[in-house]
Amino acid sequence: MMAVDIYMDVFVKNKIEKDMIIKYPNKFLREPTVMVDLPLNTDHESLIKTMIEEMYKNNGVGLAANQIGSSNKIFVIDISNERNNPQVFINPIIKKQSKEKLTEEEGCLSCPGQLSNVRRHIYVALKWFCEHGKEHYKTFYNFPARVIQHEMDHLNGKLCIDIN
Repeated sequence: MMAVDIYMDVFVKNKIEKDMIIKYPNKFLREPTVMVDLPLNTDHESLIKTMIEEMYKNNGVGLAANQIGSSNKIFVIDISNERNNPQVFINPIIKKQSKEKLTEEEGCLSCPGQLSNVRRHIYVALKWFCEHGKEHYKTFYNFPARVIQHEMDHLNGKLCIDIN
């Protein structure tokens, strides 16, 4: 997987520079991510640890791997009030979604200062693998569903400022 190795270099370079979040209009944010081979290797484990740290450091509720320079199909979220329950989603796939949608304002760590009204499904059913390689399936509603869809858009090379 040559492409993943190249993007892991971008991830390492960003880590050295200390400004981990890639900002719009960087074209890397428009690149779709690639599936991750399981079990995870130590590079993936380091990536996930860094993603969680960056999400908390930047007061985000979610972060996709391509936002810090990796093309791996991974995102992390923490929607808990206590901000101490990070969840890791590897190779996620939306299996089902509501017909009903709701428009709400969203921001993005990669688009600082820009807010956008985004119409999203009220619920999504998601299949994914956790960092231990276990397959999961769950339906997320309301705010968690919105965060999941936002991060899935990142993994597909889309930004919330593009969506109406």
